[in-house]
Amino acid sequence: MNSILSANIRVLLVSFCLSTGFLFLSPSIHAQDKPLLIEKINSNLYLYTTFNTFEGNKYAANAVYLITKKGVILFDTPWDSTQYQPLLDSINQKHNLPVIAIYATHWHEDRAGGFAYYNRIGIPTYATKMTNDLLKANHKAQAAHLVDIDKIYTIGGQSFVVNFFGAGHSMDNVVIWFPKYKILDGGCFIKSAEARDLGFTADGDIKSWKPSLARLMTKYPQINMVIPGHDAWRDKGQIKRTEMLLIEKR
Repeated sequence: MNSILSANIRVLLVSFCLSTGFLFLSPSIHAQDKPLLIEKINSNLYLYTTFNTFEGNKYAANAVYLITKKGVILFDTPWDSTQYQPLLDSINQKHNLPVIAIYATHWHEDRAGGFAYYNRIGIPTYATKMTNDLLKANHKAQAAHLVDIDKIYTIGGQSFVVNFFGAGHSMDNVVIWFPKYKILDGGCFIKSAEARDLGFTADGDIKSWKPSLARLMTKYPQINMVIPGHDAWRDKGQIKRTEMLLIEKR
């Protein structure tokens, strides 16, 4: 009973990669009143941001979706549960395409919290075995399908790779690589260039994070853009900032 209670408390206590850096959100995020923002990265890749409130402060979570000839693929679910359906509606209205699959980058609520909803309405959901195991252990809805790590998925003329380089923010955090564009969706494994600290780490492994990050940099030495899980995403230096925060934490 104590382990279940502590797990629930961890989730409530910002187990969504919150960082004190979020208190210094960019003016555009401070000014926005919409619960859902969609921004174009390129003709096939879009970033969407949803928000949640903790102790009276609003925080942002970044995620992406990929447009293919067969439909749209989501990477992570909205953090705000009221946006599960509006995101689908917005995508359909904007692109005249359905969402055909959803992949989660780890088990926390800001990444996989929408699995129960999307499973119920019949959209295929995907996660690694480790993510599903952690979802099950924390009494959360699991993905309907398992992901193959390091496999190149090609769907509707677009490709992506789900990579696991080791524990970090969470034990199961994966990143998504889009080889055609050399864009990395880092999820909460990667901090924003403006992050002030590593945020919530109780479900992860700080000692393993730096070598995990080193493996990513060795695998992908040339990256055009890195999308962090939270905070400003257009800035350069996301990986470098994550590395520096890990050094400071030692």
